[in-house]
Amino acid sequence: MTPHAAIYTRVSTEEQTENYSLEAQASILKAFADQQGSVVVAEYVDAGQSGTKLERPALTRLLADAQAKQFDTVLIYRLDRLARRTHLAYSIIQQLADAGVGVRSYSEPQIDSTTPMGKVALGVTAIFAELERDTFLQRSKDGMRKAVEKGYYTGGIVAYGYKVEDRRLVIHEEEAEVVRMIFGWCVERRWSNIKIAAELTRLNIPPRYRRDGRGIRGVATAHWWRAGGVLRILKNTTYKGEYRYGKRNAKTGSGKADSGTNGITVCACPAIVSPEVWDEAQKVLTSNRLTAMRNARNVYMLKSLIKCGNCGCTYVGNRGPTWAGYICCGRSGRASMPKKTAERCKNPNLSMPDIEGPIWERICTIINDPEHHLEQRPLSLIPAELPHAEKALAQAQASRSRLTDLYLDPAAGMSKTDYLSRAATLDTQIAELQERVNVLSDRAQQQANAQAQAESLRALAERYRDLLTDADDLTRQQLAHALVRRITVQKDGSVDVEWAV
Repeated sequence: MTPHAAIYTRVSTEEQTENYSLEAQASILKAFADQQGSVVVAEYVDAGQSGTKLERPALTRLLADAQAKQFDTVLIYRLDRLARRTHLAYSIIQQLADAGVGVRSYSEPQIDSTTPMGKVALGVTAIFAELERDTFLQRSKDGMRKAVEKGYYTGGIVAYGYKVEDRRLVIHEEEAEVVRMIFGWCVERRWSNIKIAAELTRLNIPPRYRRDGRGIRGVATAHWWRAGGVLRILKNTTYKGEYRYGKRNAKTGSGKADSGTNGITVCACPAIVSPEVWDEAQKVLTSNRLTAMRNARNVYMLKSLIKCGNCGCTYVGNRGPTWAGYICCGRSGRASMPKKTAERCKNPNLSMPDIEGPIWERICTIINDPEHHLEQRPLSLIPAELPHAEKALAQAQASRSRLTDLYLDPAAGMSKTDYLSRAATLDTQIAELQERVNVLSDRAQQQANAQAQAESLRALAERYRDLLTDADDLTRQQLAHALVRRITVQKDGSVDVEWAV
């Protein structure tokens, strides 16, 4: 009876070379089967699959067909085509052996799992195949790090505000303007990343992947700004001129211990903001993000100030015999369910000591020394949102004009109700943008507003400074409402505080 053979071929993405191509492997193995007097009854091809994992589509089918006794032998070009890890090679060959199927290698005649000596040769070859791969990977990593140290960009997602030219990071001026604006809002106005993202979306500033029409690593992304994306920009050291290579490996614990801190290699790159501005932004983020805080306790000091970042509802105070805190209305059922979900909100509750203590401590610091607070507020970042606001206004006005033309066109078939509804939405947007443009254009008014805010803070400090030590619930609530504009609770339980001063 003529032996039946199966052919298994594999390449990984970095091995698409002439010697290891799928076509070359298949052609050689078919000729090898003829020499052995076997008939090829099946071919299994894993294209772009790593040899370090067992879960491969064609390999899975091969093992299943082996159990079904569809062939007697598996032919491979080299053992490393079957597996790049010693334990994986043994596991696969053992599964085939249990099914009565042997393994033969074209390039390594000594490998024949049907004979005792062949099994010994197989083990030695598998060990060297794994060593070869590990050596290749280590050399590749070392080469990449040396390239980074010389200032070359070695690939990956390019940070917003940059582009790659001649293998080096250079500033993308149009995007860099937006980055400076983001840092300006954070540092000068102490805006949260949530508000910054909302403002960028409202001004119709396109994220990179909406403009380019592509996703990240093949995954589609949102066409608006997300709070998480803004937070990553504010925390990225690249913007102050420090590009860090190896951050992803450091997170998984696979970074080299001798290559910088926690496997990260740092090199210089063009800076978009100064180190002083970047450092100040980190201070703002730290002060606005309240996590694991345990200090003072007070009831309803933050009434109506806490908003849910998930469903948009307001947090309400709740005091029981064993716990006092704030609960989202969308979770407690005190408000109607969010429009976009049929389930109750799952945002976490806030303990009163955890949320009120740090805010009251910051309030006391401001009231005790308002001049120091006023001196620390501004940094020399000129707001750049005016041209974007003007552009968004022009786009909204153009959309309003096109809507009217569409309604007047008999062929369009737009109803009066639909027209009035869409027109009202656009009119509201135009009015808001026009007001914003007016405010941004009036520098004198901006200075007057800043001066009025400073005088108001001084008056507030004069009135309440002597009352801080023995402040009652009402006093704490009045100061919180005077100095805090909004508190937003995110899904992960972190809290962003937007201060009014």
